[in-house]
Amino acid sequence: MINPRRTGAIISDLRKQRDWTQSQLAEQVNVTHQAVSRWESGVTFPDLAILAKIARLFDAKVDDLLNGEPTSPAGAQPYREVVNHLAAGKVEESSRLIKALPEQVEALIDLAPLAQPSLMKGVVMNLQNFPFKEEHLEALAPFLDSDTLRMLVERASRGMLSEETVGAIAPHLKSEDLDRFANQVIEGSLSAGYLEELAPFLRRETLDRIVDQIGQGSLGYEALEYIAPRLGTETLDRLVDQLGQGPLGYEVLEFLAPHLSKNTLSRLVAHYKDGKLEFDQLVELAPYLDKATVDELIESRIAAVDNPGEVEELFPFASKEEIGSLLGRMMEGSLGEEWLSELAPFLDRRALNELVRQKIAGEKKEE
Repeated sequence: MINPRRTGAIISDLRKQRDWTQSQLAEQVNVTHQAVSRWESGVTFPDLAILAKIARLFDAKVDDLLNGEPTSPAGAQPYREVVNHLAAGKVEESSRLIKALPEQVEALIDLAPLAQPSLMKGVVMNLQNFPFKEEHLEALAPFLDSDTLRMLVERASRGMLSEETVGAIAPHLKSEDLDRFANQVIEGSLSAGYLEELAPFLRRETLDRIVDQIGQGSLGYEALEYIAPRLGTETLDRLVDQLGQGPLGYEVLEFLAPHLSKNTLSRLVAHYKDGKLEFDQLVELAPYLDKATVDELIESRIAAVDNPGEVEELFPFASKEEIGSLLGRMMEGSLGEEWLSELAPFLDRRALNELVRQKIAGEKKEE
C-alpha cells in the first residue's frame, strides 16, 4: 500500500501550494532540507510521527499522504481510522479498532516501518488474544522489541510455528528465547530441521549442548548437518575423537568433513591406514583432502585391491600426474584394460588421442 514515490509527490505538491521552499518545510517539522528532498524524491520515507506533523501542517489526513492520493476510497474508512489513530499515538483506540476489524492488522503491518518501537509495543500489548498468524509475526518481528516479540511467539507457538517462521523471527529474539526452541529440538517436540534456521543465532554453549546430545545418542546425528558450520575446531575435534564409539558412527563424516581442519583430516587418514576407518568411509573425506594425499591413498588401495571399482571414487580428486601414471601403467600392461572406462572421464583430449593411436597401431601390428 505504501509507496514512497507517491507520498513524496503529494508532500511536494502540498509544499508548493503554500509556496514554501524545502528549507521552509524542513524548519516547520524540525528536520534538514536534505531530508525533505529525499522524501519528495521517494528515496526515503518520513517516520509516522513526522508524517502526522506534515498532515496537521497542511490540514491533510495521514491516510491521504500514505495512499499518495487526495482522498481515500469510501470503503477504506476503517483503515483510515487505524492509520490516523496510530499517527496520533492513540494506542488503545488503534488496538480497539483492530480487535473489532481483525483484517485491519494489515494497517499495523504497513505502518510498522514508520512507527516508533514503543508505539508498536503498546498496540500489540493491547491486542490480547488477537489471532496473529505466522505471516503477521514474520512481518512485525523486525519492528518489535524482543520481549514483545517473545509474547507473540508464546501465543502463536501453542499451535507450533513452522521452520520458515522460526527462521524469519530468529534474528530478532534473545538468546534465551532461541534456547527454548533448541530445547524443543533436543526433547524431540521439534524436528532437527529447525536447527538449520536456529544455528546461526545460537550461543556456543547451546551448540555444545546439542553436540553432547548427539554424542549420547539422544539426538540424531543428522542434526550435525545444520550445526557443523557453527562449531569450533575444538568441538569438531572432540566429535572426531568419538567416531566409532557408541552411537556416533563414521557416517557423520558426511556432515563433518567440509568443516574439519587439515590436521583433523590428516588424523582421519591415519585412522584409515591403521585400519580404524573403512575405505568407503574415507571416500567422504576425499573432496577435502589435498591431491598428494589422495594420490597416496589411490596407490595404497591399488596395492591392496587390484580393482578399479574399489578406487574410482577417488579419481575426481586425484592429480593429473596420478591419472597419467595410471594410464601409462594400464598401457604397459601392469594394470588391466578394465581400468580404461574408469579413467577415461578424467583424461584430457591429448591423452585420449594418444591412447586411440596406440590402440590402433597395436591392432595393425597383430594383423
